[in-house]
Amino acid sequence: MGPPCPAARLLPPLILALAGSGGGWSPAGGVPGLSRRGLPAVGALAGAARGTFTVGAWPRVAVVPFGGSVAINCSRSACPGGNATLGLETPLTVDVGAGGRRWQSFRLLNVSQWSPGTATCYGRCGDTQVNASTGILVYRLPERVVLEPVPAMAVGDSRNLTCRVVEVAPVGNLTVTLRRGAETLRTESFGAAEGSASVAVSHLLTASPGDHGQDVTCHAELSLRPHGPLFARAAVPVKLSVFALPEPPQLWAPAHVEAGTTANASCRIAGAFPAGDVRFTITLAEQSLNFSVAAAGDVLTAVTALSPGTPGWQELTCTAAVATAARMARRQLHVYRFPAPVLELSPASAPAGSEVMVVCRAGVAEPPSVRLQLRDADGGVLAEGPQSQLELRLVARREDDGRQFGCRASLAIGDGAVTKDADARLAVLYMPEMAASDCPSNRTWLRGTREVLSCRAAGNPVPTVVCGRNGVTVSTGELELVTRSRAGTYLCNATNSMGTRSRLVTIRVEYEPTLTERGCPAHRTWVEGERRELACRADGDPPPSTRCARDGGATRARGSRAVSRADAGRYVCRATNKHGSAVRSVVVTVEYEPSIGETGCPAQRLWVEGTPAELACAASGNPPPRVACAKLGDGQDPPPASPNVTRAHAGTYQCRATNAHGSALRNVTVAVEYSPVALSLRVLPSANVSRGASFSVECRAEGLPTPTYGWALPPADNLRFAADNRSVAVAGAAAANRGLYTCTATNRHGRRAGSVMVRVDESRLALVASLGSLGAVTAVGLAAAGGYYLKSTACKKGEYNVRDAEGSSEAACLHRQRHDRGEIYGIQLTQP
Repeated sequence: MGPPCPAARLLPPLILALAGSGGGWSPAGGVPGLSRRGLPAVGALAGAARGTFTVGAWPRVAVVPFGGSVAINCSRSACPGGNATLGLETPLTVDVGAGGRRWQSFRLLNVSQWSPGTATCYGRCGDTQVNASTGILVYRLPERVVLEPVPAMAVGDSRNLTCRVVEVAPVGNLTVTLRRGAETLRTESFGAAEGSASVAVSHLLTASPGDHGQDVTCHAELSLRPHGPLFARAAVPVKLSVFALPEPPQLWAPAHVEAGTTANASCRIAGAFPAGDVRFTITLAEQSLNFSVAAAGDVLTAVTALSPGTPGWQELTCTAAVATAARMARRQLHVYRFPAPVLELSPASAPAGSEVMVVCRAGVAEPPSVRLQLRDADGGVLAEGPQSQLELRLVARREDDGRQFGCRASLAIGDGAVTKDADARLAVLYMPEMAASDCPSNRTWLRGTREVLSCRAAGNPVPTVVCGRNGVTVSTGELELVTRSRAGTYLCNATNSMGTRSRLVTIRVEYEPTLTERGCPAHRTWVEGERRELACRADGDPPPSTRCARDGGATRARGSRAVSRADAGRYVCRATNKHGSAVRSVVVTVEYEPSIGETGCPAQRLWVEGTPAELACAASGNPPPRVACAKLGDGQDPPPASPNVTRAHAGTYQCRATNAHGSALRNVTVAVEYSPVALSLRVLPSANVSRGASFSVECRAEGLPTPTYGWALPPADNLRFAADNRSVAVAGAAAANRGLYTCTATNRHGRRAGSVMVRVDESRLALVASLGSLGAVTAVGLAAAGGYYLKSTACKKGEYNVRDAEGSSEAACLHRQRHDRGEIYGIQLTQP
């Protein structure tokens, strides 16, 4: 035995000692046996103290199986002086175990007393002794937990369910529970008893269908809590078997059964439970029969086949059983023998006009009471009687082919009769016959469908029909695609062993319209002025009607007419018959001779020198005409080959448009405009002017349109400009009139300038003339001269900020009033 558990060692012994009112315990949670008798007063404490010296005992209650061993630990507190001892007092055999300064372990061996009392731990400290007691609980687990077997129970029967628990102690701590499935039927506890005992628990169960298949269980629990474990044991479950068989089975079978035949019989039972456990047994003449069972709710039906082999009376039985119950039903069957009659035609196949024998014969029956009838196909009786054979003679005719005869035999059974019939059909042989309805001579098919050249013929033996055309046999049994090649006349022959018959069949194949390139060309070329008709021939059967209309327009009238350019375009031609329609698009092209109009080839052209030179002239015509232009004039040199316009390009040209249907001419006049050129200045009489003399300055230049002129000259009051501004006159020259005179010629394509220097001298006149561009010299001259006037028509309307053609000085437009020559406008050039 080891030392006490750590909790026992760490806690003060006093805390473990007290066991007041909580020391007692009931069968449900304490130690049975001890609580009823109680422990000695000293045993009510797990620890005791006297003064400052204490003794403790652990556990408070020792739980031990009968014949087993258990350990008890005794402990003390410190003893002043160190003279202390520990011991255990008990009537049981004790073995001393491990120990320490303040604790000692003891083991109780072979505990074989059901009530051994308490074990007391005592401790001495000098003259002081302190005791602490431990209760001892002895138990025995059940040897067996057994459920008594439960036999099968009929619904409504009652039977005890009993569970036995063998040799268990203490019984007061035992609880036994009986359950059916999850339902608790009974729970029972027991009073205290000395030693071990066996107990039984019972419950009266009344069987119901819901109990079937339920498990009955028994659980035994031995609770040693709170001082020991809870032990549980269970019996082997018992499965309940419940059944019901309230009614006998109902057996159905025919009253009479023919030997050698098969008839069905059924056995039905209602309310049997459980339906799946019902067992059927069916016998005929004490021979077991096979059967099948069908369930519908709580109704079971067993079906069997009856096949008796011998005639007479036989017993049919059906037994239904479930669990230990069984019920039976019986029925008597009459088994008879009745062979079918025989009908013979001799011969069965007879040529028309020959004799035929018809015989009706009966077989051996049990009981032997058969009556015969020889019957026609419509039920008419040809002969009858109780004899075993009837005969009839007749002459075969064509209409007798396929005639049916019947032989009926009747057998009296009980209150009724059983009849059997035999039939035979007469075959009359004759040559083939082909009626118009079975093989029409004229047929109309539609192309694209599937048809067969069927031709049926009557005859016996059944004739073979073969159809062909031009020696080639065609199928008469399978559908084939109808094409136009199948149209024609066919010969159909029907043949059997009696001969051959023939018939001619004519096939007509109708088809929807088609428009092809051959009958309706898609592209047509007409020439303006000719007479043409927009004709389209379509193929189809019946012959289709054809109409053509401009695409999106009205239908074109039939017949030829003169072609105009308006006839060109796309037409839609439609061919129609009762099987459909065909559509074809036709494009008509109208060709015509060239023409040149003002729109595509203007007669007057204005070119500008230096721009790209191109004389374009568009002509109409179909096919598109080729256009060529040449310059007109006697002995004139052709214009230079230049990509840009020169003045030599001016003149009259003739343009010719040509195609396969003719040509057209048109004259085109070309005018070439260009900027001013060849500007010249002249001072009359001289550029050296004496004071008081008169002079004029003239300016001339070429250009198209005709240029306008402007002047830059010294400002003075004696200036007079010509009407076209091409010259300026000075009367009474003075010093103010000397200087540089500049003329500028301008049109919409550019400008050109020239200058001349005029001198006015007191003694003699000197003139220095200079022609050419102004450049830098002109600018210097203008700056030295001071103020000047530039005569320009552009300034007449008061326009300002005009830049001189050849200079770079800013200009301002001035206005002066001249009383003698009206208004004069000029540009005053300012020095930079």
